[in-house]
Amino acid sequence: MTTCSRWHTLLSPSHLLALALLAAACSDNPLAPAKPADPLATAANVQALGTSFASPAFESFTFASTYVPTAASPLAALRPLLRAAQPTLVTRRALSPTESRLVATALRAALVPSSGAIAASIFPPAVVLGTTYTWNATTLQYEANDPAVLPGAPSNGVRFILYALDLGGQPIATQPIGYADLMDESSGNAQTLHILVVGTTTDPAVTYLDYTVSAIVGATSASGAVVGFISDGTERLDFNVAIAQTAANATFDIRFDVNAADAHVRLRMTYTLPDQNTLRLAIDFRLQFGTEVLTVRGTETLDLVTLTTSGTVTVLVDGGIYATITETDGSLSIVGGGGQDLTADDYTALNAIFDAIGATFTRFDALLAPGASVGA
Repeated sequence: MTTCSRWHTLLSPSHLLALALLAAACSDNPLAPAKPADPLATAANVQALGTSFASPAFESFTFASTYVPTAASPLAALRPLLRAAQPTLVTRRALSPTESRLVATALRAALVPSSGAIAASIFPPAVVLGTTYTWNATTLQYEANDPAVLPGAPSNGVRFILYALDLGGQPIATQPIGYADLMDESSGNAQTLHILVVGTTTDPAVTYLDYTVSAIVGATSASGAVVGFISDGTERLDFNVAIAQTAANATFDIRFDVNAADAHVRLRMTYTLPDQNTLRLAIDFRLQFGTEVLTVRGTETLDLVTLTTSGTVTVLVDGGIYATITETDGSLSIVGGGGQDLTADDYTALNAIFDAIGATFTRFDALLAPGASVGA
């Protein structure tokens, strides 16, 4: 067993809590110890998963999506929950009292039963279908244009012109690089938003993102899906996300697949409020690169009154225990599978694995953003 001081030396302070957030099999798990064949190669493979999300077109779309006209919906209520939980998943630090209250409030809002009614249109009534939105460098806003003056947007949705971003992350109005079409393809009792991001700086144009966000809302439950692909122009990543809400829990099942590289990610997480003072997070995270499979499983319990957490996380490689980390009232203990020593390279790989959990949620949140009105 390594001490907390040794773990703190090898991992930055911001990495500590994420390793204690998750719980899985107890430390007496009979599975044999195991390690990646090459921990540094594993870390590099994990980091390479973000390649498809690195195109200028996607970065510009992420910026523009904050201006998409939206209305409140059950799916929209999940975004604050995702963001509130990210300090523990991404920055790896304890939640502050304010953040803890935000997590609980966001989850309660997400679990409030819906009226069961779905609006006639995904877009708010004031939106004129067929409108193209362009960036105004003076007002620093996306603004609507008269469809008769600037045609080209889909008749069942709206178009946002995408621009190169400056060093401050703001659009450069004189440098358009593509467009994003958002189309209402709802049918029956299911609302569906189709999103298409196209780059126009090459001939032919390149489709960087093509996916749908859909939802079915009932009186006591809701379900949703986010399905499609993203590309940086070379490498394609397919994604398939299932979302389920009831009055008792909110569940996400996120799959990312880079089939050309035989790389696959699956993250299943469930949030529950067993009582008014407790938040529980269950996780099952799986990474596969070729024949190598890495798994993280567990639950974390957060006391919203004392702000203490407890849990155990087990990381497995090809079914064998790589490492087990246990937290009790803020105190960590770390055990290599079967008592095996963990090297600096092992810690690099473990850091990358937990970074991937946070990155998966961050990327999913960006994909969900323009669909905030779906299910309203």
